[in-house]
Amino acid sequence: MREDMNECELLKQVVEENQTRKILEIMGECKDLDEAKKRIKALLNTA
Repeated sequence: MREDMNECELLKQVVEENQTRKILEIMGECKDLDEAKKRIKALLNTA
């Protein structure tokens, strides 16, 4: 059971890191803050 919890925690960490990378990528691609907010909101709503 302890091993499963560690695997779940690791998976959660990887997912959070990937989401952070995607948000940073969106911020770099958008021409303004409003566009970035819309795209990030859409990303978070699909998660």
